[in-house]
Amino acid sequence: MKLSAFFNDLSSTYAYEIEDLTYDSAGEDVLKARLKVKRDQFEGLLPMCETDPVMVAPAFHGGFRFSTKEVLEQLVAAQPGDFPPWAEVAATLEMEPWAEKLAERALQNPEGEQFLLIAVALEYLMFRLGASVASGAEERAEDEDDGDDGDPDLGEAGEDWLGEQGFDRRS
Repeated sequence: MKLSAFFNDLSSTYAYEIEDLTYDSAGEDVLKARLKVKRDQFEGLLPMCETDPVMVAPAFHGGFRFSTKEVLEQLVAAQPGDFPPWAEVAATLEMEPWAEKLAERALQNPEGEQFLLIAVALEYLMFRLGASVASGAEERAEDEDDGDDGDPDLGEAGEDWLGEQGFDRRS
């Protein structure tokens, strides 16, 4: 699955946000209760959907069931402005009744469609990849595996440049 830089960054932040909501200071699992609070406060959180969608998106956690992945894969590979239309994405998922109500309310907001697309993409990544992968572990591992992709070693390139400038090479 290809992730855009946008969703690669947001998915790790979202995974950490869900993890933060999951446990209280005593280590007790309080996710269900905290998600209820987010859903109850959704109206007040909506103004943040444009500037900090990761703080609002957990209100939808567990609210989507994904039936086909092609459109969702296009979504997570896209940058804002290039997202597929909400109607196209919505047709590929089922929503819990409470999530439908939140979505209807979000769509009344000028930035609601983009926010819903972001929320769906983040939930899809959590569903598809799991929290540890969504937090970036797989991406970092892939980057490390692909480290020798023909790019020159920066240390060696720096030594070469310094040598061209008349400095002695350290190695």
